[in-house]
Amino acid sequence: MGLFTTKIPKIGGSGLARHLTLLDVSFIGVGAIIGAGIFVITGQAAATTAGPAIVLSFLIAAIAVGITALIYAEMSSIYPVSGSAYNYTYATLGEFFAWLVGWNLLLEYGVATSAIATGWSGYFRTFIDTNFHVALPVALSGAYDPDKGTFVDVSAFVVIMAIFVLLALGIKESARVNNVIVYIKIAVLSIFVIFGLQHFDIHNIQNFFPFGYEGVWHATSLIIFAYLGFDAISTVAEETKDPTKTIPKALMLSLAFSTMFFILVSFTLTSMVSYTQLNVPDALAFAMVKVDEPFIASIIALGAVVTITTVMLVMGLGFTRVAFALSRDGFLPKKLCEIHPKTNTPVKLTLYGGFFLAFLAGFLPLKILAELVNIGTLFAYFVVAIAIVLLRKKGLVGSFRLPMFWVLIPLNFALLIFIMAGLETHTWIRFALWSGIGIMIYFAMRGKLATHEEA
Repeated sequence: MGLFTTKIPKIGGSGLARHLTLLDVSFIGVGAIIGAGIFVITGQAAATTAGPAIVLSFLIAAIAVGITALIYAEMSSIYPVSGSAYNYTYATLGEFFAWLVGWNLLLEYGVATSAIATGWSGYFRTFIDTNFHVALPVALSGAYDPDKGTFVDVSAFVVIMAIFVLLALGIKESARVNNVIVYIKIAVLSIFVIFGLQHFDIHNIQNFFPFGYEGVWHATSLIIFAYLGFDAISTVAEETKDPTKTIPKALMLSLAFSTMFFILVSFTLTSMVSYTQLNVPDALAFAMVKVDEPFIASIIALGAVVTITTVMLVMGLGFTRVAFALSRDGFLPKKLCEIHPKTNTPVKLTLYGGFFLAFLAGFLPLKILAELVNIGTLFAYFVVAIAIVLLRKKGLVGSFRLPMFWVLIPLNFALLIFIMAGLETHTWIRFALWSGIGIMIYFAMRGKLATHEEA
């Protein structure tokens, strides 16, 4: 098998059970998209890069990600299998690019899961300290840092292990928990908008472009993180009822719903409190305190603890399903893709992966790695856009087709390049290093990979 040998993914027969409905899959998307981005990054991006114009950054990002979602919708209707962009790339650009995309998807889902767990841990510690006067020992409250006296973030470690145990129990059970938490998430954000707009102050948004249009550009590159995770929908295609119809619909519904909330929340936030005060990790709760709504602030803080859990759940699900696809194709040990007869899930892979990510969250500072998540994911989006062009040229289309193809595809490329160009230079350097490590691993495994046959 050559570097550019393609492999058409086998549809069906994986052993994964098809339990998920349109509501389940749509809520998986909402669970992934609406989370740490809206609770944390919105305020920081407004304060440091865009000001009230953060609303435009969300809109630009939504257009770019929206076109990508349409591309994923068409791809998923052609190849309704686990693995998302990895399998789409394998079928069109070949083994080498498929590995690079899969490598970056593991980065997206894995590091994001661990990084979000550390954010969840911070909210959790604040909540129990404020409301119950329970403080964890310093040694157990942060990643390893002898200067600060911290050795392990025990709550981050425990929450990831709990999430992955739930994922190992079954997709139906995981979806039920996710659905309940998404309803809570919608209620919390609705409360924020309803009460926040009562404190609308026109003076807070009069200086709409305090950092100029360049600030909107850089903010777009930053808040694209808030949209990451919608592609997790396509990783559960093999566990979805009627995936060729359900996956495209769920992609569109979850993205449209999430974008509506992003714009409403960011506008409310910057109109009730000056953007200059929002460079804090808990911007939404902070804003409510500033306008003398302490009870609502407590609801928002608790809501953040609960709802960020769904992001870890869905990102963890995406991580295990991409790893499942890589294992099935021989890029990872074959034993990892074995399906448990009772839970219909890859239990070994889920538990091993959960322990590894829990270790990262508990012991390692993830700020530098987390910066890689955006560019790695945007790279995957870019490659999938190339893949859909190749499929169209071959005349292969699914039950869903991207409208105005030759208008939206060039626009998609332009927007992705525009957003990626707004990232910091050091992020590009780290991305090159990460990809270089992936390439070395690929060629180290080349002997094994050459023995695989197309399914």
